[in-house]
Amino acid sequence: MAGDFSGNTEHLAQLIRQGIFHKGFAYIDILQPCVSFNRVNTFKWYKNRVYNLNEDPQYDPYDRALAFLKAQEWGEKIHTGLIYRADRPTLDEQESEIKDISLMKQEIDRKCFENLLEIFK
Repeated sequence: MAGDFSGNTEHLAQLIRQGIFHKGFAYIDILQPCVSFNRVNTFKWYKNRVYNLNEDPQYDPYDRALAFLKAQEWGEKIHTGLIYRADRPTLDEQESEIKDISLMKQEIDRKCFENLLEIFK
């Protein structure tokens, strides 16, 4: 889970790149002020509040409890950066049936399929 302010284009691009190359699911929250209708949460309002968590050497994005605490932070200080990261096996690495070939490309055992249908009649 990561996030950044649209005004930090270089850092935001790095986060998006990290999300693309992350093995598994990646969620990136982009704070984008509405310059047409929102006169409170303006570009300047965000710029004065956002800070990058990853610049703090004490912050560990692998610490789930700390990430949950930071996720509730909002107002005078708004965090950005890599908030939480978990390196786990992907579904295809966990399930031997789809490790080498997707389910869509696998042959269907008709007998097994018919037996399954009988169960749900």
